[in-house]
Amino acid sequence: MSDIEVIEVSKQYRIAPGGGPRRLRRLNQVGARKEHWALRDVSFEVGRGESIGLLGKNGSGKSTLLRLLGGVTQPTSGEIRVKRKVSGLLTLGEAFHPLLSGEENAITGAIVAGLTRRQALGRLTEIAAFAELEDFMDQPLRTYSDGMRLRLAFATAINIEPELLLIDEVLAVGDIRFRDKCMRRLNELRESGVSAVVASHYMGQLKAVCDRALWMADGRVRAMGYVDEVVERYERAMEETAPVREPGGMAAKRFGTGDVEIVDVKLVNAAGTTSATVPAGSSVTVVIEYMAHKEVAEAIFGVSVHSVADGIRYLDFSTAADGQSTGTLKGSGQVQLHLERIALAGGTYHLDAGVYESDWEHTYDYLWQALYFDVASADAGVIQQERTWSME
Repeated sequence: MSDIEVIEVSKQYRIAPGGGPRRLRRLNQVGARKEHWALRDVSFEVGRGESIGLLGKNGSGKSTLLRLLGGVTQPTSGEIRVKRKVSGLLTLGEAFHPLLSGEENAITGAIVAGLTRRQALGRLTEIAAFAELEDFMDQPLRTYSDGMRLRLAFATAINIEPELLLIDEVLAVGDIRFRDKCMRRLNELRESGVSAVVASHYMGQLKAVCDRALWMADGRVRAMGYVDEVVERYERAMEETAPVREPGGMAAKRFGTGDVEIVDVKLVNAAGTTSATVPAGSSVTVVIEYMAHKEVAEAIFGVSVHSVADGIRYLDFSTAADGQSTGTLKGSGQVQLHLERIALAGGTYHLDAGVYESDWEHTYDYLWQALYFDVASADAGVIQQERTWSME
């Protein structure tokens, strides 16, 4: 049984003369000139209790598709059949008002989603507790940070008896503890029969909460299938199409806007010297030197480590996932990731490094294979596990 059927859906906007993305106009508006197809011939289904991940580069059509599923806008052609009650962060965002308090916005969002006012009032305690905003619910929404607003929207969406959730990048907000709580709750809802469509730039989160994935490219479906398989194909394609530059002698494929540029990546051992070989279980620090060509607030730095032998990603870290503030970047600087005991067993690995906008919306710079290093170990396995033996 399908909760959503999307049948050959296309969405066209026309851009008014002199207008940019903020002035996209509907097809039938007077003065529209330039055609822009945000979606072309998109078809897929979402089964009962299934969670689908949307992935793709900026401008690929993910947000447009979510807005169509939420009824915020209508397709130019094709048909969308949504068979269950929608609870989505996009639709809630349309209902939220900056001058109303958090409590008033939560009530409004719940009513928009189909609850009575009495039912909405009965959910306020749970909403405030999940969002961890008990002390701020009487404050106007305009005083909330972006993270607080999304926490309120997420908490409202999951506490109004959802049947179908539409989520756009909410899991990129908050500290690691709060995001883990969100992902646990999403999995609980999925197990109870709630369906979901989740858009994210963070592949690890999609793999944690989704069954299948839809890869969007230029408004079309590039691939759809099991989430692990689609993510692997997407990451491989991104690597193959990345332009090659060589900053500071690093041989690395890279892409990004360049507003913040990674100028060097090095591995420092426990002795404080740069090294391409580290003993398994030893302390190691990844040093990322950057140049911010404009002021950037709360950029996200990420590091992942892959085995050269099999291509598997064994380590994946980010400042956002670990709740580390990066402040405001301006000019040159460095970020250090310290690993007290590197858990990898013997072998050769490559390290990727990236820096992103605070909401993951844009990639400032991403380097594949920024450096290679060897882990020296007598162990034959993949992970270096601390252990003891005893004989009795």
